[in-house]
Amino acid sequence: MTARRGLLVIVTVMSLLSSPLAYSLSDDLPIPDHPQLAVFTDNHEPIWLKDLQLSQQGREALSFISTVTQHGLEPEDYHLSLLQKLSAPDNTEQARYLDVLLTDALLDLIHDLAIGRLDPAQADPQWHIERDSVDPAAILQSALLSPHVRNRLNQLVPKSSQYHQMTEALSEYRRYVARGGWQPLPDNMPLLLKPGSEHETVPALRERLAIEDAYLTRPEFDGSLRYDERLVQAVKVFQRKHGLKQDGIVGPNTLAALNVPAQDMVDKIRINLERFRWLPDDLGERYLLVNLGSYQLTAVENNDIKLNMRVIVGKETRSTPSFSSAMSHIVINPYWNVPHKLARRDLLPKQQADPDYFFLNEFNIFLRETGSENQVDPYLVNWDEVSARDFPFRLQQRPGVHNALGRLKFMFPNPWNIYLHDTPDKALFDEAQRNYSSGCIRVEQPLELAEFSLNRDDPRDSVLSRIESGRNLGEKLDSPLPVYAVYFTVWPYDGEVFFSTDPYKRDKRMVKFL
Repeated sequence: MTARRGLLVIVTVMSLLSSPLAYSLSDDLPIPDHPQLAVFTDNHEPIWLKDLQLSQQGREALSFISTVTQHGLEPEDYHLSLLQKLSAPDNTEQARYLDVLLTDALLDLIHDLAIGRLDPAQADPQWHIERDSVDPAAILQSALLSPHVRNRLNQLVPKSSQYHQMTEALSEYRRYVARGGWQPLPDNMPLLLKPGSEHETVPALRERLAIEDAYLTRPEFDGSLRYDERLVQAVKVFQRKHGLKQDGIVGPNTLAALNVPAQDMVDKIRINLERFRWLPDDLGERYLLVNLGSYQLTAVENNDIKLNMRVIVGKETRSTPSFSSAMSHIVINPYWNVPHKLARRDLLPKQQADPDYFFLNEFNIFLRETGSENQVDPYLVNWDEVSARDFPFRLQQRPGVHNALGRLKFMFPNPWNIYLHDTPDKALFDEAQRNYSSGCIRVEQPLELAEFSLNRDDPRDSVLSRIESGRNLGEKLDSPLPVYAVYFTVWPYDGEVFFSTDPYKRDKRMVKFL
């Protein structure tokens, strides 16, 4: 967002873009100052007017601006009310101003629809995926040459079906807001409302869920204090859609999600539509999309989802950034070279608590001395005298069943040394919220991911035999595979729209820029 938007001045007599035409407008008006505006105004010929009236193209352009709410944008950011007020100008001065202001609005809107309104560096500094380039003036000139401006502008909207499902969800939640939203559940809700129990707040819970589940409005449910099976199932559906544990128990996390105001849900969807516009228009024929916000990895080929699996991402204090890269190779039976910070903060306390920890988990210990490293026996070190502040060792875990990276590691260059990898600790995949790692991304189905990544005829047997050899090996991909680590807290899948709890609080930051 640029500072020029929202800038108001009192215009009495002014020239616009070095035009000799003067204005005598007596209202607080924005100064059109898009850097490409002169491309359209230098010849002083009207673009959107004919005989002081909006042309068909002008009416289409104005109408299109009025519809941008469906994309989570605000029409007033594109001067809609003022343009409507001036749409039947009384004189050439108003007509000239209307023409220039509408051009300015369209140039802004083209940019915002094509690559997003907000600057990711400000709104989400952890987003490092480069946006496409866009030339609003060239696009507007192309639109003016087409029979219908609206059709050309519609082509700027992301073509993904997921994006359009999100716009439909936006319309749905805006309808909830228009009807008054929903009230927070009563303060006297029990700490844990369990299936089969009775409580005076059950009718309020039913009323809240009935806003999104019309079945619960049937007369036979009115007034019952019993947390019955039908209501339990409605809670489980809600939990599934909001990335919560699907146990049917209304505890603190479920209660918090139920109490999120409808307007906040609207803002959440708007934020994620904006992130969608930040993505490149062409992600590739084959790619991996890791959604850090919903802990999911999707493998896509020719717009078809070939794999969908759970992942574990960085904890909030060591969050995984949003970035893009291209997978180059897979490591079979990898060594784990432990990052120094993690070694001294996380693993040193484990060794101090259990003198056998490094030995049983097959770590090599290297002492760093005067520019060289020497391997040492962990039993010959007095670990109680070693501190996290002064930790002169490098740790390396050997390949095997205990290795934190499991049996497969998927490599792609990036400044954070982040990669995808297997894990011996499968139990965490059953958790609803899966931000437990130190930044790298653990995958639920590493063998299936290797098959997709290698993209060869039946690579499974080859990969399995190499794993069983126990040797540390590399396998280069025939073609680089694009990888996108993104952060979406609203994401459509299989015909439904799902929400997550904003584990990295990036929505909370972005909402300030809306």
